[in-house]
Amino acid sequence: MLFSMKRMTAVVILGSVCSLGLWGQAKQPQWKDRAEYDLYDSILKAQDNNTKLGLLQNWAQKYPQTDYLEARHQLTVQTYQALGKGKEMMEAAKKMVADSPKSFFALYWINLLTVSLGDTSPAALADGEKYANAFLGIMDETFDPSKRKAEVTEEAWKKERATMESLAYRALGWIAMSANKHEDAEKNLQEALKRNPADAQAALWAGTVIARQRKIEKQSHALFYFARAATFDGPGALPQAARDQVMRSFEKNYINFHGGKDKMEEVVALAKANAVAPADFKIMSQDEILQAQEKELESSNPQLAVWVKMKRGLGGPEGKSYFESSVKDSHIPGGIEVGGQKIMKLKGTVVSSTPSAPRATTVKEVVLGISQAEMSEATLRFETPQGKIEPGTVLEFSGVPVSFTSDPFMVVFEVEPADVTGWPKPVAPVKRAPA
Repeated sequence: MLFSMKRMTAVVILGSVCSLGLWGQAKQPQWKDRAEYDLYDSILKAQDNNTKLGLLQNWAQKYPQTDYLEARHQLTVQTYQALGKGKEMMEAAKKMVADSPKSFFALYWINLLTVSLGDTSPAALADGEKYANAFLGIMDETFDPSKRKAEVTEEAWKKERATMESLAYRALGWIAMSANKHEDAEKNLQEALKRNPADAQAALWAGTVIARQRKIEKQSHALFYFARAATFDGPGALPQAARDQVMRSFEKNYINFHGGKDKMEEVVALAKANAVAPADFKIMSQDEILQAQEKELESSNPQLAVWVKMKRGLGGPEGKSYFESSVKDSHIPGGIEVGGQKIMKLKGTVVSSTPSAPRATTVKEVVLGISQAEMSEATLRFETPQGKIEPGTVLEFSGVPVSFTSDPFMVVFEVEPADVTGWPKPVAPVKRAPA
């Protein structure tokens, strides 16, 4: 059944608020006549939901004005829910808000359905934003301390309010994400997570919208929320297959951003223990790390210093023009002098290779990690296929850069076999003695 109550963790809270009589009438409600009461009674007794829906529509037609209008709206919403008709359920809830603008019941379901139905049309998103803000707007009145029953503790009362607020902020975050308003989405999803740490989906969305902003200073937080979505394992966690997929993506992006796996487990542990990234949380980017090491590298590892300087230029705001003007079609490193040495080759570790044809034992391209052994940064492209090579093999090379991408970072070199050292020699065939 769509939108099953069992899937809605806030149902207990909804029932608690219901019991407060917040939807009650100012005066004692009265039936118009015996026929209206009999019609209502038949609705309650109906076993078939389609029959019940027909009776509700009959009630609305015969008695458009009734003291029991709110009860009729609630029954209509619940009947559509039982029938698994989400769109009709949404429309029924909106009609209820039209008659009762502060209806907690209707606004609760509208906020849930805004996300569940996934309607990203401009009209639906505008409506969703309006109703989410309306839901937040009734929180002070709904959860006024004077309305708390004696058997409900103050802590439970505050927790119920936080849960309800999280639904509205979650809806606002999803709406902003769907409208490509990534900063608004980030803000609202973080508010949702502050109130409901168990919302792994909101953590995944938060990581996504932060990453989409493409701001280097925010990528630490994007990685944090991806780690949170992948590691949270309580109620509200993502399915295991999704968690595994997010974790693989997190690990790959962490390596590409940071330059290696060091301190990754610390980030994972922090994200598992905290729903929201600490304000001062930071993962150093590989560029920040390499920049700090650049001076030292000029004396300790001049080959890497050449690569770091070039990579920093390519990764900057003018990276594309720098590549076109200073890197493309040049022979790299070309004997550049660093620390009193002329650097004729760069050094890298094989990450992967591409066969020259399906099931071929020769390769036409090799991906290398230069800054870190496991990080894909450079592709060596050969005109003629070369012999098989295993990941982890260390090569020295020079070549001509022909293309470049910044995200993910990759420089493609055209190389000649004579300009590559460290390639394993092919194994000679075993000569068999004549019979």
